[in-house]
Amino acid sequence: MNKQLHVTNRHYFLDWLRVIAFAVLIFYHIGMLYSENWGFHFKSTYISHYVEYFLLVFAPWRMLLIWFISGVALRFMLDKVRGVKSNFFFILNRSIFILLPLLVGLWLIVPFQLYAEMSQQSVIDISYWQFNSAFLDINNEMFASYQSGVWPHVDVNHLWYLRSLWQFMLIIILFSLFMKLPFFMPLLKLGKVSLPLLVSLLVIAMLLTHNYLEGDAVREANGFIFLFIGYLSAKHDYFWASLKRYFWVLCVSFTLLFIYIVMACQNVFDLPGYVFTTLYNIQRVLGVLTMLALAQHFLNFKTNYLKTFNSWVFPFYLLHQSVLIILCFVLQPLEVGSFIEPLLVVIGTWCICAVITLIVTRIDILRPLIGVKTQNSYSKPYKLLGYTVSLILVCPLAFKLVF
Repeated sequence: MNKQLHVTNRHYFLDWLRVIAFAVLIFYHIGMLYSENWGFHFKSTYISHYVEYFLLVFAPWRMLLIWFISGVALRFMLDKVRGVKSNFFFILNRSIFILLPLLVGLWLIVPFQLYAEMSQQSVIDISYWQFNSAFLDINNEMFASYQSGVWPHVDVNHLWYLRSLWQFMLIIILFSLFMKLPFFMPLLKLGKVSLPLLVSLLVIAMLLTHNYLEGDAVREANGFIFLFIGYLSAKHDYFWASLKRYFWVLCVSFTLLFIYIVMACQNVFDLPGYVFTTLYNIQRVLGVLTMLALAQHFLNFKTNYLKTFNSWVFPFYLLHQSVLIILCFVLQPLEVGSFIEPLLVVIGTWCICAVITLIVTRIDILRPLIGVKTQNSYSKPYKLLGYTVSLILVCPLAFKLVF
């Protein structure tokens, strides 16, 4: 039996929240298969608008929470780095850690999603192996209508988070080198402002992105805002104490706004669009802070398996969307029913991701390909060889993401 150790000197609740946030993301993407009105790469035949009410619990804040936690983690990592040389090696290590799995995802994992999507749209009627041969040719005319991506038709899909995480990391590292300059000092105080003021500032920032940006730029800007706030707030005790002080206010406000949003989606209210947009963005901000407050209140303890759970987050995130889409694609012709199919997709997604992760992590040199650190100690020549091969592989991708 695992003994639970309650602590106050470390934010173990953030480790738990990271695991839960990515688990929620997996269930959310499974739900997207069955939503009637929300776009996704592939759709089940058993769609329903009722699924969207369940998804609305998570839709406003799920990714913003992940970005905030990423910012906190980045702050703790960067505070251990000192000097130009250390920063260089930090960028090198983190680039390999993030971009190598992204490269694997782009060429080996995400193509399954495009195959299912094009098959459902009746664009192709071929085997996956024939599709894959064509996919490797970036100039193939089969993909003339699917040109978006890092390379033509080689898109990130759900792995956009990794792409943006690497880009944002470079910006934050640059900021960390100059943050003690007088020009940046006001930004460093954001972690010390009162929680109501912080909420107001975040809502204003998100409304500005909504009004002045378009498409993916809105998502990217909001992600960076929350990563930056997480970075700034990470080590401010005042911020974490404020979550405790406003615990019930956050919980009640979040719940009431969720009820309003669901009712608004059912056309119960006839309010101007800007009112809905404002309240929706308030609920997004409150969603992040409420989840942080709940985790801080209930999950600030350590268990023996927490480290294992966290190490599995990256590979599960990498694999899950392709697995769930292919499962639905395979089950669709069988017409197993509106209850059995989602059940099989849920169980199958978690089991297949677990099996693949277990198999790959057994082979130590393959672990970095799915975002898991190696376990064995290697001599300097082998380490140098590993870094050299990894850099050769990720440099073209890094170049494309920067330029």
